[in-house]
Amino acid sequence: MKTIRTATFSILAALLLVATSCKKETIIQFSDQPVGTVTNLKTGTIARQNAPGTPDTKGTLSIIQDSNSIQFVKLNSDFMSGFATGTVTVYLAKTMEEIKVQRNGGATATNVQAIGFVQKNGEQYLKIAGSISGFSYLVLYCETAEVNFGAAQLK
Repeated sequence: MKTIRTATFSILAALLLVATSCKKETIIQFSDQPVGTVTNLKTGTIARQNAPGTPDTKGTLSIIQDSNSIQFVKLNSDFMSGFATGTVTVYLAKTMEEIKVQRNGGATATNVQAIGFVQKNGEQYLKIAGSISGFSYLVLYCETAEVNFGAAQLK
């Protein structure tokens, strides 16, 4: 009986130690959506490139900044493209030329900045990791076919 009491006491003491040593942690959640007040920085209208043979890529977009000074590409609800290859890559670029030409054969080219991928039509947000400074266009590029699907001048 003494052994059972000692074992029970040991288990309760261990549970109490665990319960009192646990700290409440702050959980930081990251979001791909803007937070708070949004400011429009630039806008653009997407025009199809390389027709015929490429999907009818069109719609409007904005470059926005949220309350945390994080910038996003916002593709509006009228955004449309084709996704036969799965995804289309979104780039900030200095010109409307083909992305493969702007890269100049180097992965570290400063003429373009990859933002992310889109896989569906309609409104969506893509967080911009770098600066938009020096970029005048947003280009939608098919990596598989190595061809621009569409581009928008940012104004």
